[in-house]
Amino acid sequence: MQLLVIAQVTIGEATVGNCPSYYWRSIMAAHAIVVSGVRRRIGNGQTTLIWEHPWLRDNPSPLIQTEMPEQLREARVAGLIDLQTHTWDPHILSDLFIPEDVERINMIPISPGYEDSWYWMSDPKGTYTVKNAYRRIVGDYENNPAFFDKWVTMWKVKVPPNGKLSCGEPSVRFCQQPLTYSFTTWLKGAMAILTEEQTRLMVAILYYIWRARNSAVWKGSMTRPAQLARAATVALQAYGAAQAPRAEPAAASKPLTEPGEGGLRCYVDAGFRHDTGEATYGMLIIAPDGSFAAARNGKLPICFSPLMAEAQAYKEALS
Repeated sequence: MQLLVIAQVTIGEATVGNCPSYYWRSIMAAHAIVVSGVRRRIGNGQTTLIWEHPWLRDNPSPLIQTEMPEQLREARVAGLIDLQTHTWDPHILSDLFIPEDVERINMIPISPGYEDSWYWMSDPKGTYTVKNAYRRIVGDYENNPAFFDKWVTMWKVKVPPNGKLSCGEPSVRFCQQPLTYSFTTWLKGAMAILTEEQTRLMVAILYYIWRARNSAVWKGSMTRPAQLARAATVALQAYGAAQAPRAEPAAASKPLTEPGEGGLRCYVDAGFRHDTGEATYGMLIIAPDGSFAAARNGKLPICFSPLMAEAQAYKEALS
């Protein structure tokens, strides 16, 4: 499901309801996690609510801190933008907001040629994934003694994402392990002694156990254990076949001139201060013979991360 849809049903007034489907109940179960990490990217400001949507930096909150006048409950961010200059209107900002909010709003870049959109703040591409959500949860519980510390290993296991049917077969059996009241402890112990292929089979079977549990709860049907194990094995086989390396096409003839050879070379870098968001850039242009051609440096607009500073530096170099 797209982040936009998830954000709409979680930021809004949606509820579980009286007779929810399994999928809707699952979406609503992720309500708190999605709301905590989803943000609005401002384009023309026409679809973002000033007071209801999270569109500012997180210090102290992505929401406007100024008390909301009731008559402006449905006001959009577009109303704060000067249509002539395509910048924030300083007069409107100073009239409506406390100085701290004015300062934070002025840090937000405007892109009038684009529509507003939702994005996941914990991912450089702004994409929400289950993996990102787990990382966010793990960060909240990293001091828990029972914390599961093998997520990196788990995410590298070559099994289909989101439970899609496609995987490779390990012809192995699980080792006998003592029962424990903690699934986390059991899983850590299993991953410590199983081979890579055994771990893949374990993950596949756990997924099918989870599916069987859902079928029992929501449909009143139960899968037999032997049938469940066969389904997991077949899924791994299908996935292995799909992921098998294919023969590479013959390499094309190497061009006489490498890309960029014989032309100018531009080197770009950026500096970023986490405490203030201040960013700087520097660029150096080298002539084809290796001699100095030109250089430039300066300040960048307020940035939220080193990645954003690097992107702004490349933009400056290209312009």
